[in-house]
Amino acid sequence: MKIIYNSTILGVELQTGSADIEYPVENVLNEYPRKPFRAIGSTATLRVLETGTAQAFALWATNADSVTIMSVFDVSILFGSDENGATIQAGTDENGDTVELSDLGDVDEPLEYTYVKQNENNGFVYIEFEVRGLQRSIDITCESFGQTLEVGVIDAGEVMRFREMEREPYQETPRDFSVDQELQSGNPYYVDLGRSRVIPLYVIMWAGDGDDPAGFGSWWDFYYKYVKALGKTPRTWLLSESLSSANYGVWGRLDEMPKTAMHGNSHKFVAIKLREIN
Repeated sequence: MKIIYNSTILGVELQTGSADIEYPVENVLNEYPRKPFRAIGSTATLRVLETGTAQAFALWATNADSVTIMSVFDVSILFGSDENGATIQAGTDENGDTVELSDLGDVDEPLEYTYVKQNENNGFVYIEFEVRGLQRSIDITCESFGQTLEVGVIDAGEVMRFREMEREPYQETPRDFSVDQELQSGNPYYVDLGRSRVIPLYVIMWAGDGDDPAGFGSWWDFYYKYVKALGKTPRTWLLSESLSSANYGVWGRLDEMPKTAMHGNSHKFVAIKLREIN
């Protein structure tokens, strides 16, 4: 199981295509897939500015039939040389002047990912990136065949990885959040707010001191970096690494705070209830 918990996105802009004025490209940075970016036409390229420390990228709720992602910009650094021809390190040169970093321009990287829609979980894309440590940009080219292109939410950031959810107690309950009431006049009042999943799951996490010897995130990582820091803010959850990400990827938030019980002397049995946001 993996969670993108710390967004490293600095901004987003439209590289090609035009945006519907009521659905600007900035909508991809909100928390609500139902408030998307909408293009005028069927294709667009979005450029995501990112710190270079992202470990994974996710895209949610697009009606695109194809999505191509490429990391197109890597900052190159030139320190220069001193009077002896040696490379100048960070700091000052022989004259006492501050050494500045120089941007040498766009450097295209190999294609990272190509996606083709295969099922009804429209437009969920999840890929992992190498951490660069230097600011970069990621281009996402989307094409929707025969309809106006929409993109719901874009997410990129650091990742926590945990053991697979315990399969035996895993549950999934679709819930209808629509308003369905009868007015005093006797007339019905109904507002369709859509259906989404509420998912209780159980994960064993290391609860001892220090890092998990098995290399997974610990309960304290999860508590301080996600639960305490983000609360009910929606984030990207990949519930299983072995099952289809199209079905087990969730843009969701904690429906309630986790419950824990000690599992032996060094682990916690963590009960999590997710509410899918779509």
